[in-house]
Amino acid sequence: MPAFLPAVEQHDVRQRATSSAAPLARVPVLLLAGTTAVLLLLLSGRYGYLSDELYFLAAGKYYLDWGYMDQQPLVPLLARWADAVAPGSLLVFRIVPALVTAAGILLTALIARELGGDRRAQTLAAAAYAVSPWLLLSGHWLAAATLAPLEWGVVLWLLIRWTRLHHTGVRRDRLLWAASAVAAVGVQTKFQVVLLGVAVLSSVAAVGPRRMLRRPALWGGAGLVLGTAAPTLLWQHRNGWPALDMGAVVASETRRWLFVPNALLFSGVVVGAVLCCYGLWQLLRSPELARYRFLGWTVVGLVLFFVVASGRPNYPAGLFGLLFAAGAVGLRHRRERRGNNRGRWVPWVAYPLSALLPIALLPIYPLPLLAAHPELTNYSRMYETGWPELARTTAAAYRGLPAELREDTVVVAESYPTAAALDVHGRELGLPRVYSPHRGYWFFGAPPDSARAMLYVGSEQPLAPYFGEREQLDTVRTEHDVVNIARGVAVTLHTEPELSWSELWPRIRTA
Repeated sequence: MPAFLPAVEQHDVRQRATSSAAPLARVPVLLLAGTTAVLLLLLSGRYGYLSDELYFLAAGKYYLDWGYMDQQPLVPLLARWADAVAPGSLLVFRIVPALVTAAGILLTALIARELGGDRRAQTLAAAAYAVSPWLLLSGHWLAAATLAPLEWGVVLWLLIRWTRLHHTGVRRDRLLWAASAVAAVGVQTKFQVVLLGVAVLSSVAAVGPRRMLRRPALWGGAGLVLGTAAPTLLWQHRNGWPALDMGAVVASETRRWLFVPNALLFSGVVVGAVLCCYGLWQLLRSPELARYRFLGWTVVGLVLFFVVASGRPNYPAGLFGLLFAAGAVGLRHRRERRGNNRGRWVPWVAYPLSALLPIALLPIYPLPLLAAHPELTNYSRMYETGWPELARTTAAAYRGLPAELREDTVVVAESYPTAAALDVHGRELGLPRVYSPHRGYWFFGAPPDSARAMLYVGSEQPLAPYFGEREQLDTVRTEHDVVNIARGVAVTLHTEPELSWSELWPRIRTA
């Protein structure tokens, strides 16, 4: 704000800038957020830990570190704290994701408000968030992918607010500091928030507002993000940058040409997809949103990057709230230009239809209703219920070994979900710590060279050639769980190793 303005006039400018946004639609938005949180909490105990939740809990309780192959320390820390507060309580364990999802609904309304949306636009945007298949489904579990959309949304909201106030002559650089602080938290969740920062800065440099790039708070905040990321970056460096290996794994599991259709499906079958496309068009073309043009190009840049890198369709979920808000605001402007209320009935049909898929994917029924779509089917299969049985069977086989052999036997699991399930559910049953050559678990360390036998839990037997003898002791089978990947898993004893574990471990790492 110009320094030569009298103090009273400066105060008037600030007042006009602050009051230019429409009132918040408190009642409908808070009702949506509260109802969603209550629904998620009521369903939190319907199923046991999901495979990734087990992995995060095991990592937090037994292998806490500054970095991991596929995420940063924040989620394992949250899992550790939740389990410490109420061991084994799924309700407590899933409070954070439920609250994060509810906060995302409120935040979307706030973004719509900053973009010029009235109460109706705010409500439409918030409701689109609430019926998004990915955002609602991920609110049921504690994972990095659950936290990232809220972190991205807060960063974007703060940048939008800074831009609006700056346009009115009010400088609020503390908003840039706040955005950097949120990004610093995001770095401890997933490195992808750095991509958001790079895309925003590139877009601002290309289309403005370039004054943002001249603010010391922006670069001071960037230094803050880098400083907080330093321990994780050092961990990655010491371990050969396994995050890059994880990127290759993700690329091998996805189809590049399906990224955009799948991402739109994740945003919402009817409402979400329409608002995402229309919201992007509004950010790029609408004269009313011209000052936020950089956000439209940010979306374009990130989507192109994820397409080229073969990212997962949930990666741009942090942009959904922004696009929902821009689309809802664009509909408001369209309605005002036309001067009629035709089509006001459409949301009463579109939103209930959009809610069918995400509600069907939640664990309301004995089994989630699986969509006829491979991406959503894969995520739905994470509702596992056979992990405790797997731990009991493995523990019984371990206890059945002769005492002198049991002391020198290590437990090795084929995959990281199996290893995590045995670590979480098996230690209280007498199992020792579990090892696995799969993905992030490989970095938790190799068995000691003193081990002369291995109890292997897995359907495949890739380590058999490295042992002289093997004997299958048991097989885990569950008749009631048709989506349980643990069904048919063998528990096999391997003896007479031909190599020490320090020699064997680097050879058997799997992705």
